[in-house]
Amino acid sequence: MNSCIYKGKITHLREKPKRNFFKYNFYMLFLDLDELDILEENLFLFSKNKRNVFSFYDKDHFKFLEASSEVEDKISREKVNYSKEKYKNKSTKERISLLIKEQGLDFDLGKIFILTNLRNFGYLFNPVSFYYCYDKDGKLRALFSEVNNTFHDQKMYYIDLENQSGEIYKTSTKKNYYISPFTDLGNTLAWEFNKPADTLLMKIDSIKDGEAELKTVFTTSKSPLSNYSLLYLQLRYPLVTLVAMFRIHYQAMKLWYKKVSFNRKKEADEKIIKNMDL
Repeated sequence: MNSCIYKGKITHLREKPKRNFFKYNFYMLFLDLDELDILEENLFLFSKNKRNVFSFYDKDHFKFLEASSEVEDKISREKVNYSKEKYKNKSTKERISLLIKEQGLDFDLGKIFILTNLRNFGYLFNPVSFYYCYDKDGKLRALFSEVNNTFHDQKMYYIDLENQSGEIYKTSTKKNYYISPFTDLGNTLAWEFNKPADTLLMKIDSIKDGEAELKTVFTTSKSPLSNYSLLYLQLRYPLVTLVAMFRIHYQAMKLWYKKVSFNRKKEADEKIIKNMDL
């Protein structure tokens, strides 16, 4: 079985305008999208598109294709005019395959893995999912980052791997999205990550005027996915997605108390639209 668990720590460091730091234990599932049915058959705590202790739902992904307003639609798709009708009633793997083509990428697609959080007893807040796309020879060819905010918006970032080799990848994208009210909307996201192996590392810096305004680091190690490991996760991290939402609001309250300026959602979206080259 290719699917596994990555457990470790996530750290956030904000240096400006006020310092704020936190570190939490966390985990994410690294799922081979070809194995979802097999996982459901063999793991009694896991289901696909059905309620269970842990559940993977296709409808939790690619929600950016169903943006509730024209503004959100423009922000979510940015320069790629996705053919939304093609994605209806498709599995997550089928949608990623279409997305690769619409992004203009040309390679013989092999395995697709998703690094994500699952629903826990039906509830989910999933800040980010990553889609690792390999060719038939096992080479990592594309990476997509599906980012959610607390307003139920979603944006898909294509992370360019072209002309890169080795074990560490580095690239950057324009933010153009309301992820946190306490970071500048015009920031650049600098990504640094390794190929998933015994360890999985990810660094995401939010860059403003050439300096990192916010640094986020995932440091994890690989664990097997089994009935025992899922039971352990539930006991070790009960109500994990609810806890994640609480932590986000707790850290926001700390920044508000420190009088860090913030952007309101409506005004922020309007600024993003003005700054985007659509």
